[in-house]
Amino acid sequence: MKNKEYNRRKTLRKLIILMLLGCSMTSFALFDKIKKEIKWREEEQPRFNQVKVMINGEEKMRKVIPGRYEIKLFEITYPTDLFGKNRFYNEFNTFLKNVKKDKKYSLLLENRFYQEMQDIKIDQLSEEEKILELPASSLNDYYRQQIAAMSGGANLTEYIGTDQEYLNRQIFVLYELLNKLNFNPKNVYSELDKEFLIEELKNHRKEVVENFEKSNVEFFIKETYENSGLNKFTDDSVYKFDKDIVLSDKLEDQAVLPELQRNIYLTGFPDNIIEELAKNQLKLKRTPLLLENSEYHGYTYNENNTIVFIGGENPKYYYNDYKINVVRKPVAVLDLLKTSSNYYVSDFFR
Repeated sequence: MKNKEYNRRKTLRKLIILMLLGCSMTSFALFDKIKKEIKWREEEQPRFNQVKVMINGEEKMRKVIPGRYEIKLFEITYPTDLFGKNRFYNEFNTFLKNVKKDKKYSLLLENRFYQEMQDIKIDQLSEEEKILELPASSLNDYYRQQIAAMSGGANLTEYIGTDQEYLNRQIFVLYELLNKLNFNPKNVYSELDKEFLIEELKNHRKEVVENFEKSNVEFFIKETYENSGLNKFTDDSVYKFDKDIVLSDKLEDQAVLPELQRNIYLTGFPDNIIEELAKNQLKLKRTPLLLENSEYHGYTYNENNTIVFIGGENPKYYYNDYKINVVRKPVAVLDLLKTSSNYYVSDFFR
């Protein structure tokens, strides 16, 4: 009986010793992993090694050294009315045609402007302008009301209530959009007259799109968090980091927020998610993502993902020696030619 009790205690002591050894080894491994992670962060080379600069008209690479860098993100406001948009297109085209090769511009564009540019790329006219292309005889009451609202300054006294009235109104609007003079409200304009004007307007719109696409201007689309689709994801879909230790090595397990198309600048991002991003506790399938917020300015990385904080009060720099800030600068379109930035956003954040 005594031998059995002795053996039981001996076995128990061995189990306790083994458990303590196991805990010690686990703790040591955990500590070693944290220590390696800290050492890696200290020794990690900045991801922005060089930037392109123009020197005497030639493009050259310059090494990024520790210091402060300001990247200007120029925000241009897109009008809401037809004639305001037309003026915007003309001014934007003037800017695009006169951008110098050695100037750098990162533009912040409203999403509705970007979408209308896509429409113009396909149809050469914006959605609002397409009504001008319709035969006057085919206009229903709704379209007639739209045409009448557009052509309030036509001062028509002839052909009231007829197809000719609305054809003349369409012609008047086209004259205004094309900056043509000498519209005569008493003329009997034809659909052929209108066809020539429509073709001229399409060429103008096509030119804007082509100049935009071939320019050396980079752009970001301004969108709200609510409209981006990111708000559909719940905490169950969020991949988190715990005290800088990765919980999974599988990329598919690390997806948090869905990949977004185009370069995106988001507003209205939830404060709690901003905080987790700042602490590297979330991973995004996105690089880079520009976030307007009130808490941070600067940048951070979650593995291959880049988060740029804009507008916040507190600095947040992944590399403490490289204080890089993207600063939003509202500006009138034509005033862009009077200024520029030393850097693109993409010079540092790709």
